[in-house]
Amino acid sequence: MNNKGFTTIELILTIVLVVVIMATITNVTYTYRDRSEYEKTLTEVTNYKNNLTKIIYDDILKGPNRVVGISKINNNSYRLYTTTTTAKSFQIIDETSKVGINYDGVEYLVPGCEDGLVTLETVSFYSANNIYKLDVVFRHRNLEELIKIHFVIS
Repeated sequence: MNNKGFTTIELILTIVLVVVIMATITNVTYTYRDRSEYEKTLTEVTNYKNNLTKIIYDDILKGPNRVVGISKINNNSYRLYTTTTTAKSFQIIDETSKVGINYDGVEYLVPGCEDGLVTLETVSFYSANNIYKLDVVFRHRNLEELIKIHFVIS
């Protein structure tokens, strides 16, 4: 008898081995893809926070028309007073598809808000003895940590 072929057991074991290897590779690939998406979202949100903070702190700290005080107009609107007679507006945007901050007429939307992934968590304002603190906190569904934007003027 000529025994040059594979037995049924050998074929089944080979197929099972290939399936196990493919399942492992697929699981690792999905893990890396999910982590990559998380890191991308975190980077976008961090860049948003840093850019917005820099823009506003440039107005707070620099120039002849720098911000020297804040007053609350209503729950989501504030007026930033400058060393001259002009004032800047600061509004928290909390709509279904738009979440972010409108600073002096320019909207700065949190990345992901168009997809409904971002919600406004809290806004707190403190004012005493010429010290003004304004904290805005957003929640992004794809991130574990909150997005905190903190401004202090003294």
